[in-house]
Amino acid sequence: MDDDGRTPTVAEAAARIGAHNEALRAFVRTRLDDALAEAQALEGEQPRRSPLHGLPYSLKETWDTAGIPTSGGSWRYRERVPVNSTNVYDAFRAAGAVLMGKTNCSDLALVPESASWVGGVARNPHDPERTPGGSSGGAAAAVADGMSAFDWGSDIGGSIRIPAAYCGVYGMRLSSETWPMVGDFPAPPPSLAFMNGQGPLCGSLGLMRTVLRVAAPTVRTGAARPFCLRGAYLWEPDGAARGAWPAFAADAGPAVRAAFGEVRDDHGLPPMRHARNLTTALWASHFEDLLACDTLSLGEGVRAALSAVLLRGATGDRRLHPHTAQVLVLIALGRVTLFRDRARAVRDAAAYRTQVDALWDRGWVLVAPTTTFPAPRHGRSIFNWNLVTCTMPGNLADATALAIPFGRYPDGLPRSLQIMGPPGSEDLLLDAGEKLVGAARDARREG
Repeated sequence: MDDDGRTPTVAEAAARIGAHNEALRAFVRTRLDDALAEAQALEGEQPRRSPLHGLPYSLKETWDTAGIPTSGGSWRYRERVPVNSTNVYDAFRAAGAVLMGKTNCSDLALVPESASWVGGVARNPHDPERTPGGSSGGAAAAVADGMSAFDWGSDIGGSIRIPAAYCGVYGMRLSSETWPMVGDFPAPPPSLAFMNGQGPLCGSLGLMRTVLRVAAPTVRTGAARPFCLRGAYLWEPDGAARGAWPAFAADAGPAVRAAFGEVRDDHGLPPMRHARNLTTALWASHFEDLLACDTLSLGEGVRAALSAVLLRGATGDRRLHPHTAQVLVLIALGRVTLFRDRARAVRDAAAYRTQVDALWDRGWVLVAPTTTFPAPRHGRSIFNWNLVTCTMPGNLADATALAIPFGRYPDGLPRSLQIMGPPGSEDLLLDAGEKLVGAARDARREG
């Protein structure tokens, strides 16, 4: 997207891809000739199919598209060509939007950094030495660089919101209760699927509203939870999770008050790291379910993981990318040590959701940092679990969560906050987000 907020045409997006994708690796594969031909054919159509008619967009490489390879970032599935398309693709195709290609993600979409043997290392348009995040990192990089007007990602631990934060764009995680996911690959096991949400990454809130309205009749198939907005709780992380933004409450407070009116901090929730620990317990205690979703046997998986971690592809073994292998090894270690009680993990997660549900029932949303760290250098994300401390509460609660660019860190990289609300509250969050962005803009002008 251009700095003035104008969305690119298909021709402009294709030119940006041709000029920048080799360096940024935002796209795993493109269809530029087909996209240009489609755009030309759409120019003659009257009436226009929708407000997205002729607009260039991209899809994270986890969404099935008939006839177009969809590997989920895994080298083992690099030649997988779906027969059927996800309802997301069907919705945008019917609306006349033009698919430019599939965007880069981490191997099996498991890591908050988009690097794989399929797509290579995706780079942040603000600083190529930094990651655009993951697992929807290619999506955020494409939108931030103007290669795409919007993308549609997935978010099981912050995978839409963190890339949006690192790249300075808007991202929304939609609740799986209201927007159930269909046709994503690889899909998480059913026991963990409630944490996985989908949603758009855009350069403006106006475009995001349009994208959601176009997608909703096809993709939004669940009921919204009744909700009457009363105000916002300002939720500040503590300890090491404060990261590089220790003054979050002071920085964000004035704009949040302008957007919501009544703002408090006595939400009564445990620290954010508690939700991160509960999420870790769920993943580890359900490790066998994760194995059941893959084609590797336990023995093959162990050998592939050790090869990836120790040899890092030097012998040509690309069954797992080193980043994904390290995460899987940590989950497996958790399974056999700290998190063996599956029933307890499920109970604790349900109790946490009940606490957050009580806030929704009283009319409150939560405003927190999206992450308190600027985009790390490549390969560093998996060594800092606090990168996802602020996003995991939203996944555990299956919240609707909107990430909004909000200033910059001292090193000049984008900073972001998020608004978390109940399932089905996307319009309400967009309204509040527009007020918050306007208040922040007015404050900068006065300053």
